[in-house]
Amino acid sequence: MVEGIGIDVVNISRMDMISDGVLKRLFHPEEVSYALGLEAKRKSEYLSGRFAAKEALGKALGSGMAGLRPSDIHTDVTESGKPFMRLYGTAKALVGERTVLVSIAHDPPVASAIVLLQGGPDGSL
Repeated sequence: MVEGIGIDVVNISRMDMISDGVLKRLFHPEEVSYALGLEAKRKSEYLSGRFAAKEALGKALGSGMAGLRPSDIHTDVTESGKPFMRLYGTAKALVGERTVLVSIAHDPPVASAIVLLQGGPDGSL
């Protein structure tokens, strides 16, 4: 059962001049660590896609970012490159046992993400 769907688009250039404080507030420590190892253009693409995924999750939940701490959402990829979310704290509590599916795309000047929630909060289908 589809429980929610969310989509977001972010202008990649928004991430060009992000401060360290904002970076740490909006992104999981592993996302920050990975981003800091990238060259500037790729860093902005990576961060904008991850931020779009966080916003899309909030929309799929139906609450936007209210009650979510963005750094509790870690979007990672499998060995084959398929994105998935690891949730902690507030994000994990709000999602419950639902399955989160995510897709991220980059097409300068924007990055976009879509999130689909499956199952009820207790994981039921």
